Amino acid sequence: MQKGKDLIDEIEVSVDELLDSPELEGLRSKLAELGKRIGKKYSIDLNCTLEVGEWENDRFLQLIDTGHSVGQNGELYRTWNVASFQRYIVNGEILIVPHDHCPSCWGEWAFEFENHSCPECGIEMGKDCKILLDSDICPHCEKGKISMTDTKCDQCGFSIDPRFVVWG
Repeated sequence: MQKGKDLIDEIEVSVDELLDSPELEGLRSKLAELGKRIGKKYSIDLNCTLEVGEWENDRFLQLIDTGHSVGQNGELYRTWNVASFQRYIVNGEILIVPHDHCPSCWGEWAFEFENHSCPECGIEMGKDCKILLDSDICPHCEKGKISMTDTKCDQCGFSIDPRFVVWG
């Protein structure tokens, strides 16, 4: 993912511009009308998804999922689920994956600071992999600041366990 991060960001911007463009106003109107016709019991979602797949291991990572949805009251709104990336060191190699996925098997692995092993492949945080922190941005909230000397985030209060990170 590291080699393509800049292009992923550009694709995200392009898709956002397209979905919000005047050229798609007719499509947005039709989505809203469909929502009204089928009623409040159902939701309507039109999404654009960007995934990367690895053929050999039959695994996929969703990087972008954005679109338009119709809510219960018939209102049309934008949806975004853009991956927040985390850098890891696994077997001496830097791997970049969405923060809630395992860098080894790409399986879902949320809250790796609390759940120390991947539920799919068993890789262990602190033993088999570590989070690479090469900035002072908190890996938990991505808003606050942390450092090697002050491992507690100044915004969310999250504390980094030094066993689980490598400072770069």
